[in-house]
Amino acid sequence: MTTQNLPSNRTAPNVWSSRLELNNLDARPDGRAPGEELERPKTSKIEREIIWAVVVLYAGIIACFAGLHIYGLTLG
Repeated sequence: MTTQNLPSNRTAPNVWSSRLELNNLDARPDGRAPGEELERPKTSKIEREIIWAVVVLYAGIIACFAGLHIYGLTLG
């Protein structure tokens, strides 16, 4: 058995590139400070309409089940 094809136990040497910059490690790429948060974008009109449609749909489903429950209670 030859040792040429077996993986060696040595680790690869660390390679340093002169292109790496370590000056601003905590600065964000967009120039903001680390603690500064972005303002949340406004929800568009269509998204609000979809949200309201889902809320109304769920309210209608719950109302239907409540009505069936009350109807079942009146039947005894």
